[in-house]
Amino acid sequence: MVPSVADAAEPRLELNTWAVLRALIRLSATLELQYPANFFASMFGTLFWLTMAVLTVALFYSHTTHLGGWSFWETVALLGVFNALVGVVEGVFRPGIGSLAEQIRHGSFDLVLTRPVDAQLYLTFRELDLWRIADFVLGLSLAGYAMHKLGRPLDAAHALAFFITFASAIAVLYSVWLALMCLAFWLVAIENLPTVFDALFEAARYPASAYPKALRLVFVYLLPVAWTTTIPASALVGRLSMLGVVESVGVGCAALLVSRLVWRAALRRYTSAGG
Repeated sequence: MVPSVADAAEPRLELNTWAVLRALIRLSATLELQYPANFFASMFGTLFWLTMAVLTVALFYSHTTHLGGWSFWETVALLGVFNALVGVVEGVFRPGIGSLAEQIRHGSFDLVLTRPVDAQLYLTFRELDLWRIADFVLGLSLAGYAMHKLGRPLDAAHALAFFITFASAIAVLYSVWLALMCLAFWLVAIENLPTVFDALFEAARYPASAYPKALRLVFVYLLPVAWTTTIPASALVGRLSMLGVVESVGVGCAALLVSRLVWRAALRRYTSAGG
């Protein structure tokens, strides 16, 4: 039996995790700063998309006063959270681990496994699109403006609850993304796995309660993409209890654990391009 590349690389010396992260972020920043015009293009694109998204939501609310029990400005706050998460997906997930399927097909994944650093960590942060921070900042700004229109000042307790649930949402999104990308270890010929994620993530634009019960089961429990915006937005507008905040941490940690187990199982399935 031919040993997998993952097994062969197991004894390698691991570098310090934080040192690797700093080096990868510094490298990405150096590359991105060569093209500052990309920041303004990203900013313009995000502003245009946010304007169209808010107008679409306004069109919905011209026929109703609530959507799944959420008012117009509460849904706008959720839309801001969604856009901030888009910044994370496009700035971190897609440039890095989004290329996993292509690397497996072309055999370049072998080089990743021979590096003296955890392969998952390296793939996740090896390439960052730092200009997508525009999505993150403008999304949170829109959520803050919605809170102002709701007449609900953001106190320390709600801010803390929001950032905890937002971090949990990032963990869940990352886990879903990683698990989808890991399908490439079993289905080598499959393409456009990121497109599958994009289609799923569209469900996160609106409150989970706006969907029929069957779809809510899918988008909250089975593929919890709607959970990732509804929970942080609920914490922001005061809909989420402290117990819900604590539960979100548990969900995020459980998602990361499961995705790590999926990753390790996928590595055991992988053999080098040479067989």
